[in-house]
Amino acid sequence: MGESVLSRLGQWISSTPLRSLDRAYEAALRIKAIEDRYFQGGSIGSNGNHGQNTSRYFQIQLRQELRQIDLSLAEFRASSVFSRLPDPEQNGSGPPFSSDKDQAKEAPVGPSENDGKDAENGRQSRDPSILEKLEFIDQVTSRYKRPAAQPRSTSPPPKSQEQPEPLTSSQPEPSDPSIKTNLAKTNLDNSNAPVASKTALLPRSILRTANQIRRELSSQAEEELLQEYRSQRTRTLVAVRFLLLLAILPLLVQIFSKHFLFGPLVDRFQPREPTILALSYEFQEKALSEFEFFKEKIEFERALHHQSPELDLESEDQLSKKAEELLQKYSRKNLEGLKNVLADVLSLLVFGWLILIGREEIEVLKSFLDRLIYGLSDSAKAFIIILFTDVFVGYHSPHGWEVLLSSLAAHLGLPENRNFIYGFIATFPVFLDTLFKYWIFRYLNRVSPSAVATYHAMND
Repeated sequence: MGESVLSRLGQWISSTPLRSLDRAYEAALRIKAIEDRYFQGGSIGSNGNHGQNTSRYFQIQLRQELRQIDLSLAEFRASSVFSRLPDPEQNGSGPPFSSDKDQAKEAPVGPSENDGKDAENGRQSRDPSILEKLEFIDQVTSRYKRPAAQPRSTSPPPKSQEQPEPLTSSQPEPSDPSIKTNLAKTNLDNSNAPVASKTALLPRSILRTANQIRRELSSQAEEELLQEYRSQRTRTLVAVRFLLLLAILPLLVQIFSKHFLFGPLVDRFQPREPTILALSYEFQEKALSEFEFFKEKIEFERALHHQSPELDLESEDQLSKKAEELLQKYSRKNLEGLKNVLADVLSLLVFGWLILIGREEIEVLKSFLDRLIYGLSDSAKAFIIILFTDVFVGYHSPHGWEVLLSSLAAHLGLPENRNFIYGFIATFPVFLDTLFKYWIFRYLNRVSPSAVATYHAMND
């Protein structure tokens, strides 16, 4: 059995280069499928037939696949040093037990789940060799790689005095037309920029209107509109799902880890016979106060029944049981802070892990929030700003900050320091107020000046 495990481990290590190459090849196939289906075989973002949100979605898909290709090829080169590759002309597929390729086939390639199937059906009859896969990957990724910087000549070319220097552009254009073509194809961000962002002879609004009329009169206008709606719906679902995941998953991890992981672990090290000295000063004060209240309650009941003020054996037994109950109660509460701290740290790690692996989803979420916020009216924007400023830095905000800090101290098992709370309330809201005003002056005044005017009118 041990030899079988070692044999399979050796096969898995030796097949690592082929698996890495398969992942890069599958990512290139997905890019090619998007190009053939949505861009007529051209580079992604090379035409302006798609809306801004749809083009941005394709750019996210493209960056994700290109990063997958880079990581897989880096793994291919690194693992090839320790493993012997087969003949480059032979079949380049991995072993049967490798599931990376199957997982790549099942992954979505774009707005539609069947985008990559058409590109894969053509190669089902014969699996390409290693060289064919590498050539195909280079062919797909070449149009998305920035050209290398051209060496500058020591002597400037002679300038013709008959042709004046153009005044419409401050940067010289490359003389080689191939460099212009590569720059136009590889600059993904600029390719999606509207025509209005470029220098033109006609007014920009006329060019935008003409482009809009051309798109509406196109024979594929309905299909493009439907495809853009589907892409927008997909992006909204991705944004809402990721937002709920960021909110719910760390909360569930905090709750379950506290009650089922750290709770039993901390209780295991709790002393069987706790003492009052093991409690914090705050819990000692609460336990003694509750015990005094219970004792005075018994004396009050005895006085109502015209009994002797001295406690009998039954009353002393009740006080003894109450003291043990309070000691056990506050001993458990004394450890609640440690449980909460451990569970909070784990939930923060989970939140950071979600942020780390969801960079594409964060971009989609940012676009969704921008569309949601900028879609509000100026009155709604001003109302939200006034609401937030009044809650956090308004006249009644010190009471809210005091409750919040007291609850946070109780959650972490820390004593409630009134001096720290009052000092925090005296400084932090002032800093927040300054930050709000600076944000309104620097950012919102430039993005939405009408919202700022509405805010000042409502605030006055």
